[in-house]
Amino acid sequence: MIAAILFAAIALLWIQKSGYFLPGWVEWEKAQIECTGSGEPDAICLRARRIYVLKGGNTVWQSDRKTPVQSVLWADIDRDGQAELMLLCWKRGRYGKSRPFWVEEDEKTWSQHIYIYDWDEGSVKPIWMASDIGLEAVRWSFDEQSRLTVRDRSGAHTVWDWISWGLTCVDSKRPEKGFG
Repeated sequence: MIAAILFAAIALLWIQKSGYFLPGWVEWEKAQIECTGSGEPDAICLRARRIYVLKGGNTVWQSDRKTPVQSVLWADIDRDGQAELMLLCWKRGRYGKSRPFWVEEDEKTWSQHIYIYDWDEGSVKPIWMASDIGLEAVRWSFDEQSRLTVRDRSGAHTVWDWISWGLTCVDSKRPEKGFG
């Protein structure tokens, strides 16, 4: 009896850590981005909730299995003339290792995050790893001003811009009645 309870507890813990308790509304995308710029990777693939960056026929970087990726963008968010790899992803906890000093312990639940990476001389380097974004983002894209637009589950649209360091919300539009 004790062995069965122990086995069930271990199985439940493994299931939670594997992402089986992620929200049911999340649409997991698949993507193949062919990069065309000089010095860029050849392709970026999103499959089975993971990112694979390819160069010269080899996988040179892949996202952590513990951080399921919902969607990917390849765009110049910081306006430096080079595209960045942007992941809309999920992780357990709101902060990770860099939590605010006033938070004693991070949460154990899943939360949605935006991670931004630079492509630098053949390798992927993190430049911004957002805490919980506080939205239930279902879609994201770039608008005509090269700003990030995010649509949440309610149909609201937020517009984000890279200002100095990190993303800042510069506009928020709530849906009209009947929208969504």
